[in-house]
Amino acid sequence: MKFSSSIVFAVQALTVFALPAPNKNKVGVSTSAAALIASATTVAAVATATATATPATGEAKDEEEKEAGETEQEGAFGVAINLNGGDVKTDTEFPPGTNGKFEVEFKNPQARVLRVTENNTPAAAPVGFTAFEPSSYKVELSGSGKGLTLSKIDYIGNTGVDVSQVQLGRLCTETNSFVVGGGVVEREFEAEENEIASNVDNLVGEFGFFVPAAAGTGTATEGAATGNATTGGATTGGATTGGATTGVAATLKGCEAGTACRALLDALLQAVGN
Repeated sequence: MKFSSSIVFAVQALTVFALPAPNKNKVGVSTSAAALIASATTVAAVATATATATPATGEAKDEEEKEAGETEQEGAFGVAINLNGGDVKTDTEFPPGTNGKFEVEFKNPQARVLRVTENNTPAAAPVGFTAFEPSSYKVELSGSGKGLTLSKIDYIGNTGVDVSQVQLGRLCTETNSFVVGGGVVEREFEAEENEIASNVDNLVGEFGFFVPAAAGTGTATEGAATGNATTGGATTGGATTGGATTGVAATLKGCEAGTACRALLDALLQAVGN
């Protein structure tokens, strides 16, 4: 690890500064040094975990998908498409629209036949929302769309289009109006794929994609800066920035703000963070 020598040096230096005056008892010295070394080790571990968490998660996901034998296929609107049974996950992606692509995720012991129809003249957007995609999508199955092992409606943004604020809406046939969040069990924004994945309680229905009226559309860069999993998560305001420095200093006497010990500790954290 490239920070190993820096960490060892810094720990040694910090130990010297953190030691009490010569007239202090030996037990105090031992306790302070042990606390310092343990705290510095924790800082390095937190930084390492933060730096490697995202790649590890991605690799685990890819491996999981390979083991499950996931099938990915291209679909066409208005055409019957076979979906696998045997609880083998099948992702069916359709041609791109104005701002993104419609995708159906299916998994179930019994197979189904899927047909998706694009509606170019859908019902109006709900009050307070704007249609993000001008079309809606009618999903039909040869069997029930309820109680499936996996039933997701996804929306993948086209290049340069931010979809982080997009919400799934289902058409209520009784009122002929869309209900944002209707039947949605869980919504997830996957920043790496620029994709909204919505777990629904019934895969059959007519779906549209909407954003709050004030949100409008943006670029992928704007989406990455606001509201996604990276910003406001583990990196910003979390264990690495601010929290670790305070935690370590709090365990050491003589390492308060303004001391040489604290200056070295801050330098160590900055080096690890870079």
